[in-house]
Amino acid sequence: MSIKRMSLRFNLNNEADRSAWEHLKNATDSKNKAVITAINQFYEPHTETTEVIRKTIRECLQNLSVIQTESAQPTEALSEEENELMDSLDMFLGQ
Repeated sequence: MSIKRMSLRFNLNNEADRSAWEHLKNATDSKNKAVITAINQFYEPHTETTEVIRKTIRECLQNLSVIQTESAQPTEALSEEENELMDSLDMFLGQ
């Protein structure tokens, strides 16, 4: 078994350090496990959260039916911001 050791310091005059120290100090599980989990979530962000959100959205939309009616008025072109938002949603939903 290979074990690596590392020393970690917190500057309690720095708000981010102090907040991290308080979280770690109050951890009910292993402090080592808390640090490892935090590092992994930092470098692999949103994997679990993204999947939960995708599943929830799919479940909410699965029984939704959309009916398109003919519109007498011409549709407006989307703004650049709206196009970027739609592109982001497509990427997020994996389409």
